[in-house]
Amino acid sequence: MIKCGMMNICRKFAMWVPAAACVMHAGILAAQTPEQAKMWEAERAQTLADQKAKAEQLAAQRAARKADPMGWVRTLDPMSAGGWTFRAVGAEGTWATFSTEHQLKRSGHIVTVWLRQEFPEPQKNPDGDFYSSDVERLQYDCTKEQARALIVIYYSGNNLAGSQQTEEADIKQLPWEPIVPGTQSELMFHWACGAAQGR
Repeated sequence: MIKCGMMNICRKFAMWVPAAACVMHAGILAAQTPEQAKMWEAERAQTLADQKAKAEQLAAQRAARKADPMGWVRTLDPMSAGGWTFRAVGAEGTWATFSTEHQLKRSGHIVTVWLRQEFPEPQKNPDGDFYSSDVERLQYDCTKEQARALIVIYYSGNNLAGSQQTEEADIKQLPWEPIVPGTQSELMFHWACGAAQGR
């Protein structure tokens, strides 16, 4: 019979439990001193306190953005060298959108533009990576009222800073999406098609 030392459960099931596993488990239990137990409990309490503090800080930040969405927008770099112009902010300050007429192109009723989005809290891209800002190269069909994204570049930081990841679509297989009334997409659609007039 395999001897498992102090642990009754190991003795009871000695036929199925390897001796090394029993000795290791018994050693861990025996090695935990009262001081270690206190230390582990203190670490656990500190972790919980840190989590609570972060949750309270996030709640306060969200409340501040909801009360004054533009307060957060004003902390962003306008990046005027790129021709970026602020266009809209989410009602609770959850996003902000900028547009630029740099590289704006028109071909018949199709308009191609760059848009920039900023987020106060990290978002996840389709690959599961976090990002805080992005730029999109979008096409709008001003006659059929639809749009499609040709390319999206995700940035880990705000103001198009930090590491980046690019997602580029095959234009031959890229479907058009309808512009939904009353959405951010409709706002940018009207801006793009309006900016393209006369070009």
